[in-house]
Amino acid sequence: MRSLVVAAASRHGSTAEIADRLAADLAGTLGDPWTVTRVGLTDPRRLVGADAVVLGSAVYYGRWMRSATHALDHLREEPPDHLWIFSTGPVSDSEDENARTISADAMADLGEEDEVDEHRVFGGRLDDAQLSFVERVVVRAVGATPGDHRRWDDVDAWARQIADELQRA
Repeated sequence: MRSLVVAAASRHGSTAEIADRLAADLAGTLGDPWTVTRVGLTDPRRLVGADAVVLGSAVYYGRWMRSATHALDHLREEPPDHLWIFSTGPVSDSEDENARTISADAMADLGEEDEVDEHRVFGGRLDDAQLSFVERVVVRAVGATPGDHRRWDDVDAWARQIADELQRA
């Protein structure tokens, strides 16, 4: 059997929901010899040893969350055959604008081009009621738009793309 592990760091649940959707789509699409497991990032060693990994993180202040970068560090010690990463949290309807909100430093942290099969940026969900005072101040300062900016069709299409690549490999 070959193993695919899906994990994500999420502060308010939006990124976790994307990881859940990816894992469900991949499990429904991939058959033998693949098993798909959705794990949390409390123990990043659960990612090590997988044949393929999909790892995501919410983006705060232009950077990935610490648990996701820590997991990425573990994966560098024993890289999987395939690694796809995704970022969420930008809250614009423009995918180009969302991609630009991740800082150059954060992109450097995410790995070299030869380490990662692909990096996707998905819009996030912004609910003012879930934010701390500091987060609300930042949201106002950057002009982020409240609401759910996740495009589920894009998430589903990416899951199909990953499944196609794994089935061809």
